[in-house]
Amino acid sequence: MRIAYFDCIAGITGDTALAALLNAGVDVDHLKSHLSTLPLEPFDLAVDEVEEHGIRATRVGVHADNVAGVIRTYASIRALIDAADIPPEARRLAHRMFRLFAEADARVHRREPETVTFHEAAGVDALIDLVGVALALTTLEVQRVFSSAVPTGLGMTRTEHGAMPIPTPTVVELLRGAPMFSLGTASELTTATGAAILAATVEGYGELPTMRVEAAGYGAGAQRLEIPNLLRVLIGEQEPATSRPSVAGTPDLRLVTEPEPALEPEDAG
Repeated sequence: MRIAYFDCIAGITGDTALAALLNAGVDVDHLKSHLSTLPLEPFDLAVDEVEEHGIRATRVGVHADNVAGVIRTYASIRALIDAADIPPEARRLAHRMFRLFAEADARVHRREPETVTFHEAAGVDALIDLVGVALALTTLEVQRVFSSAVPTGLGMTRTEHGAMPIPTPTVVELLRGAPMFSLGTASELTTATGAAILAATVEGYGELPTMRVEAAGYGAGAQRLEIPNLLRVLIGEQEPATSRPSVAGTPDLRLVTEPEPALEPEDAG
């Protein structure tokens, strides 16, 4: 069973999750070729290698043109995902992420999910990040996802609705039932897009599960923090807790040729 473990060292955002998966071995050109089929205004996915507190990591950024005044609803986001040339598994997962995001935001602001909006560059950024993560997890043939407890940061942040406490109410809704803590850092460490990724994929929170790690990826955030602003993702094969470490040589990892998705297909509409 192929699994992924999100080690939320400094929380999780959409861009750090995508960056970590790229750093773990997802081909950038392959990802961009699928993302380019989204019927959006011109955008550029910048992927850079950086060093964060002595650790080699990847940082991504989305730069979109002609987005001033563009407001997209959850309904229009669904249509964009349906129009893109992406694998069915990735499409279902992207739909699940945005559905949970919209439902959580709708509960907070007392409106219908269909009317939840994604504004200007932030909307393009969220779309690229979430669809990109769905594509990356599918490319890596991940079947199950786990995560550490989630640091959120503390203080206040600005949103399209004005000043909001950290974690924002939408993040709290998305991570309801998950273990969260502030980390004592006066900054927004976990965003709604990052929380939507966890809500849509993670089946358990806690310590690193027993696994044979094949790849480790580090995604760097844009903020300068006193701690390493990193999200780490570990990819590998799940092993029974009683399994003994392999002796000399390469572990005989089971190859999964036809993985069953961990998530049940859901009605995107």
